[in-house]
Amino acid sequence: MRRALTLACLLLLGLPAVASAHATLVSSEPARGVTVREQPDEVVLRFSEPVEAAFGALRVVGADGKRVDDGSSGHPPGQPDALRVGLKDGIADGTYVATYRVISADSHPVSGGVVFNVGRPGAAPADVTKLITAEAGPVSKTAMKVVRGVAYLATAILAGGLIFLLIVWGPALRATGAGAAAAAAMQHRVRPILVGAAAVGAGATGLGLGLQAALASGASLWQAVDADTFRELLKTNFGHAWAVRLIAFTVLGVLAAVAKPPGRRPVELVLGGLSVLALCITPALAGHARATDPVWLNVALDALHVAAMSAWVGGLVLLLAAVPAATRALAARDRTRLLAAVLGRFSPLAMVSVAVLVLTGVVASIEHLTAVSDLWDSSWGRLVLAKIVLLLVLVGLGAVNQRRTMPRLRRLAEEGAPPGDDGRVLRATLRAEVALVVGALAVTGILVGISPPASAAGGPASLERTVGPLELQATLDPARAGVNELHLYLLRRDGTPFTGTKELRVTAALPSEQIGPLPAKPRRAGPGHYVIEALPLTPGGDWELAFSVRVSEFDQYDTRWKVSVR
Repeated sequence: MRRALTLACLLLLGLPAVASAHATLVSSEPARGVTVREQPDEVVLRFSEPVEAAFGALRVVGADGKRVDDGSSGHPPGQPDALRVGLKDGIADGTYVATYRVISADSHPVSGGVVFNVGRPGAAPADVTKLITAEAGPVSKTAMKVVRGVAYLATAILAGGLIFLLIVWGPALRATGAGAAAAAAMQHRVRPILVGAAAVGAGATGLGLGLQAALASGASLWQAVDADTFRELLKTNFGHAWAVRLIAFTVLGVLAAVAKPPGRRPVELVLGGLSVLALCITPALAGHARATDPVWLNVALDALHVAAMSAWVGGLVLLLAAVPAATRALAARDRTRLLAAVLGRFSPLAMVSVAVLVLTGVVASIEHLTAVSDLWDSSWGRLVLAKIVLLLVLVGLGAVNQRRTMPRLRRLAEEGAPPGDDGRVLRATLRAEVALVVGALAVTGILVGISPPASAAGGPASLERTVGPLELQATLDPARAGVNELHLYLLRRDGTPFTGTKELRVTAALPSEQIGPLPAKPRRAGPGHYVIEALPLTPGGDWELAFSVRVSEFDQYDTRWKVSVR
């Protein structure tokens, strides 16, 4: 097993990656920064992949912050990768911003905006960078990561617990003839564990639906909790998948509460099996796997990953929290025999689970990495490394039980002796394994909420900074390696455009690669509004943009902006 893990890690570091991407804006009509003589009938945005249009996906506002679109945003017929919205008749000349919020194939919200002029350019819409980059707050983002981790743990305990009862506990009980007392004690202990896991999973899923609504609509959780928002959420793939997950948790919770013993009747087996399958496959249907080709293979691998994780984790939890209670009522000899039989059946299940986890994890990582350096240069890669370390420690603890504890328990069972110190060592290692598993699931909850390097969305990135008596607002879109568009707004303290700029200089530099500073000439697009349509930022990295604003013969204000471009 250790050799297999080492080989897997080498494969993870050595094989090439297949790149995929979140939805990015490809073009717009009207184009960014353009001035059209006559009012267009509609605004059309085209993206790099099909997107889900929900939550008022495309809106257009004027300088006064009021909407000038007709509220009919949606896909043009037969164009799932485009959005359009009609404009009201008779809008005034001036500067407008079309803001969008769409859902990528992997359920991540993507937002941005396009500034254009009708007739004579005017003042930019107030707080234009906030309009373009509006998003839910850090509390909602952090809560969503916690909710994902809790939902994964509930899935593991519930699905894995049922797998353990069917594959490990039942056969071991029959093989040793331990009797009805052990079966009754096990059922008494397992039922509240499974019902509790189902209740926690259902609660986490319900909260996750609310948090996704907040993230997708760029609002707080409390603002997102209304019938219209949830109706929009349930139109998305994420809404479909998590609604199915909520039903699965509910069904399994009911079965665990009322079945005597769990899952013996055919209808219970069918309902339970379908619900376990739903818990294993829904993370893939609402995550990165669904956004990476070939979709069918990645969804299948992700579902296998969750199933293997559940079988391993659920078994560990019941070994620690339920099996000791079931064996306590037995005589010392029978207790040791049953414990040895249970471990003898769980060990190969755990080994297969680890092998599947490694295989599917390696394939998924290869799909989502663009280079070996992504493992330490990106947050996603560092979390993958953390999971690898936790997995190696877990395998090490499993090896201790496999090579040291299990042979001794078998010998004690043959001698008719109680588990003694070996039983205590087993409980200690199981506690350590469960603690490490909780840590791994916490990392997974964070990992799923972060875009992997191969599908990381760029911007838009925004800046708001005071420079002397002025307010500088900047928006870089899409903040990806390659050609970007930079919008600058110079405003007075009262929010009105500043039109007295004598000179505006912009340079770009990438210190890590000793590139630049490279000068870039901004074009005046309206009062206090400047644009650089084609700002080349290649390769990716932490670029430094420098701005110099001269407002008179003697007064000049400088500021710098470090922006991550991937």
